[in-house]
Amino acid sequence: MRLDLTYRTSYHYTPAIHGGVTALRLRPISRPGLNVISSSLTASPGRVVSSYRDGWDSHVDLVEIRGLHEVAVFEVRATVETVFGEADLPPTAREWELYRSDSARVRRQAVVPLGWHVGGEGGAWQAVESALQFIPQRFIYQVGATDAGTPIESVIEAGFGVCQDFAHVFLSILRSWGWCARYISGYLFSAELGEANASAEAMHAWVEVYRHGAGWIGLDPTAGKHADERYIVVGHGRDYDDVRPVRGVIVGATAQTQLTSLTMQ
Repeated sequence: MRLDLTYRTSYHYTPAIHGGVTALRLRPISRPGLNVISSSLTASPGRVVSSYRDGWDSHVDLVEIRGLHEVAVFEVRATVETVFGEADLPPTAREWELYRSDSARVRRQAVVPLGWHVGGEGGAWQAVESALQFIPQRFIYQVGATDAGTPIESVIEAGFGVCQDFAHVFLSILRSWGWCARYISGYLFSAELGEANASAEAMHAWVEVYRHGAGWIGLDPTAGKHADERYIVVGHGRDYDDVRPVRGVIVGATAQTQLTSLTMQ
């Protein structure tokens, strides 16, 4: 499936700040199942001073902005082709350990109150499918109800959150059952297959779990379904922190607001 995307995120500062350096993990890279035909990132104001692959193999653009400014705008444009079912490499020994263990935002003990105590692989795959269906029934999707710092214990207690929260809860369930599972950050063409275009307010988060004999399987706990060719991977890691789309340092004491938009066709 061929898709053109434009993702725009802007930060508004009150009062204005004197400068900053921002690491952006917004651009997809070619990988099994994804061919990136073209991609670009622009910053206004500012300039890209370095681009590199980090330890999780995500593409990072390092943007420097000098001088007084009230608004910073970052825009990604990309054309990609997705190939559903093309297998990624199996986890290395290091990844096998990392993606089955606790991380800063994924704690296996946190999901104990949910009362699910299934373990193992093979016949337990049905439990994975059941948990995938369970998440959107158990939790309410509510924009603004949580932020990047909300722990999953609070999400479970409150019963609402956004896609990154649901991914963290689902990962905690999977890892508590012994599965090797990783957090995915990327873009979702939210329209139905065959429709011409789609728009959204933000990037998306889902999960990939490794199943012997089948490879990495993409699962979207927000929608309660398997990922397909409409899903564009930007990066993967243990949790949100490893693939945080925007991370930076600013010069000046200020309050900031963020606005984002995504269009795809």
